[in-house]
Amino acid sequence: MTDGQVPADAVPTMTDGQVLADAVRLLSGGTAERDLDAFRADHPQVRARLIRQREEYDGSLHHALLVKDQAGSTVSLSWCPGTALPWPLRGVHRAAEHLLLRVNGVDTPVARAIACLDFIWDESRVADRLVTDSLVREVLEEAPERFTDAELQEAMNAFRRARGLLTAEATRTWMDRNRITHAELEELVIAEASVARLRTRVAAGHVEEWFAEHGPELDIARVVQLTLTDADRLVPELTEPEPAQATPPGAFLGAAERAFAKGEALPGPLFVTLRRGELSPEAAERVFGAAPGTVVGPVETGDGPVLFKVLAIVPAVLDGPVRDQIERRLFAEWIERRRSTAKIEWFWGTTDRTGSSNRP
Repeated sequence: MTDGQVPADAVPTMTDGQVLADAVRLLSGGTAERDLDAFRADHPQVRARLIRQREEYDGSLHHALLVKDQAGSTVSLSWCPGTALPWPLRGVHRAAEHLLLRVNGVDTPVARAIACLDFIWDESRVADRLVTDSLVREVLEEAPERFTDAELQEAMNAFRRARGLLTAEATRTWMDRNRITHAELEELVIAEASVARLRTRVAAGHVEEWFAEHGPELDIARVVQLTLTDADRLVPELTEPEPAQATPPGAFLGAAERAFAKGEALPGPLFVTLRRGELSPEAAERVFGAAPGTVVGPVETGDGPVLFKVLAIVPAVLDGPVRDQIERRLFAEWIERRRSTAKIEWFWGTTDRTGSSNRP
């Protein structure tokens, strides 16, 4: 069957006898996953995506093949052997399939888990990440990344370092705590490495262009910051005597200690690194326009009035860390473009929620 209207100029490709015959042969041969790369190599004019569906009813594995041409038209092919689960029973669910977790006999259905993450714990970004993961897997299933053994070992080492798993014992403890087998750990590592490769691929050729246009957004200000409980009760020694006049070394920190002791400052990080693009236009102008040693503020933020003592201003250069940040921004924009046209269906909650997820 075809998805949507097939353009007239796409008909020769989508009805190509050799493509369809090879597709059926791929599905019926019993080795579809192994032979998919060969099919792609034989027919570079189309994009092929293999859909895997494990039937909860009897545990059987079913494959379907989506073949898409350059015009965007898609042919969906599916093949069912005589011994497979009958078509009317496909998609039948067991009651336990809707359960995500059970602790001391208390069941947590999937709907409850999503509601907890999305509303009760105010972690709506978790639901966003689930959608992002689906969009990324869609691309990686059509064009999977390939890794050598050395690359996989390097990715595994990076995965462990990022989580503080510096010894074999620590790694085993982490796996046991998260109920993860070694095979599942390798799948996680491959997934993480594949996303990193895809991010680089998406950003390729655009990093320098982005930096030329937006580079100043990544300028760095190293500051001492202090969030005040009430700007009207600002201690005199925290205010700068004259515009652009440097505060004597140590004076700001001493005054900050006294302000915190009096309850005039909130707890929080003191030494911070700020990017120009992370600040409001007003705050960025004041902080990045100040000479090192100058106290700036109070500046109104979402946490309250903040004083900054500027220690250093560092213009951005296109080094490794900055390139990585730009790649992440370009990747996020790419994800948002895909999401704005994606069909998103939540199988919990209300129809209104599913509909709202499809709107940009």
